[in-house]
Amino acid sequence: MWTLLAASLGCTPVTQPPLGGTTHFDPASGTTLTDEGAAVSVVGLDDVEVCVAVDVGDPGYGSTCAEVLGAERTVPLTCGFHVVTIRWGDGEADTEEANYLVDSPSCADAGGWATLWQNDELVVALVAIKDDLTCRMNGCENPSGVGDWSTDCGSGSVAWHVSLDGLRAISTFRYAACTAATTIQVHDPADPWWEDEAAVVPLEVTLTLDGTFTQDTDFDGNGTETGTVQVSGDFDGAVASVIQIDDAARGGGWFEAGCAAGPVPGEVCAPGEAMIRYDYPDWSCHGSICPEPGDPPVEEGTDADGDGVVDADDVCPDVFDPFQLDSDGDGVGDLCDLEPGWWGIQFETDGRCLVAGTGGDVSSTTSCIASDPGQQWEVGEVGGAYMFKSRFNGACLSHTDAWLGPWTVVTATCDEADPFQQWSYEWYDQGGLSAAWPGRLHATSDDFCAYTDFTGNVYGTIANCSLAGTESNRKVGIFPYGDLAATPIAPG
Repeated sequence: MWTLLAASLGCTPVTQPPLGGTTHFDPASGTTLTDEGAAVSVVGLDDVEVCVAVDVGDPGYGSTCAEVLGAERTVPLTCGFHVVTIRWGDGEADTEEANYLVDSPSCADAGGWATLWQNDELVVALVAIKDDLTCRMNGCENPSGVGDWSTDCGSGSVAWHVSLDGLRAISTFRYAACTAATTIQVHDPADPWWEDEAAVVPLEVTLTLDGTFTQDTDFDGNGTETGTVQVSGDFDGAVASVIQIDDAARGGGWFEAGCAAGPVPGEVCAPGEAMIRYDYPDWSCHGSICPEPGDPPVEEGTDADGDGVVDADDVCPDVFDPFQLDSDGDGVGDLCDLEPGWWGIQFETDGRCLVAGTGGDVSSTTSCIASDPGQQWEVGEVGGAYMFKSRFNGACLSHTDAWLGPWTVVTATCDEADPFQQWSYEWYDQGGLSAAWPGRLHATSDDFCAYTDFTGNVYGTIANCSLAGTESNRKVGIFPYGDLAATPIAPG
């Protein structure tokens, strides 16, 4: 009696190379290139026009083709990881994609990967789900003849059909919106530098599968498995099988996985949704093109905030700030710069931003644009109060003083001795404290508080801030560099 293959949980490594079809790339996809002046050749297409793109997906076709390969039929590559796509043919064009890591001696940054890929976890999760579903369909037994088996998986299903093609047994596994879960082990995100290789935590992965795997074997259970399924759920991508079958068990080959998103903490999908090969059964990355865990930063001195930058070089030594942003170049990082190059000022009322105009006019606008010089205010400090200098007209924020009004906010020639130009930015919780607009602007010289209305006018009331409109008209937030999505500067 002959035996057909059900994707067995057991496996036996073999020495023969993984199976693969004819490719138009030389070397094959998944190769690490170590030669100087690395290039990939396009083969078998000498008599047709070939479009090529590197790292940007589909290269287009015909009149839209951005780059056509010349007689050399080679694609030069720079250091790092690349996805190469070609397209050719007349009418309905053919497309093929390959990926490579260029790691030649001249690549100064080669191997300096900052983030690992999670494509391998997608492969492991899918194969575990695939094997579990196969077991559920036939009690973990290989069928002894032709037939049909199926099982529900979530709101979808998987169907297993076995037929004969001459002396070949064909097993087809069709997944239709088949949802199932498994638990895999992933590296503990609390150990980002992989200082403990054995530090793992469980991660439950739920996938929805659509597609087909086909096994073509002889009566001894020797042959191949091929096919691709699309996955969604915790991962968004695809997995392809190119597996050698020996004696009704996986004996070698590889699975390929590409994804746009996934759930593994601290890891990302390979760039360009590239299909990355993982050799079976050890799940090693084919061609050594995958990033490897790096070394933790070398600390030469104290690092009080633990961000990997020693205090002597840290633009924010007391604030965790690994990116070290210093937009105004004053040596004080953005996250702790209490006097940045300029601020944006926004009222709670209608989300209006304070803007300086011509002739000393000041208004508010719902069109908050950080790049508008009229909304950019340089900040100075005099006697414990702030002065706000407009980057539009070079004048400072002030107000009129006529006792009969109107009491209007204006700009005037900057004068540090002018009390009308000295403002406190103070906590203001009338009507409740607002996280986005926590303060008010108060010219303490004559108890004048700035407020706005829905028409864009900016006023105040001399001698009695409490009468200056409703509380929301007075509430303001002050934002470094006009970044209204950031946390405003704290008053006081």
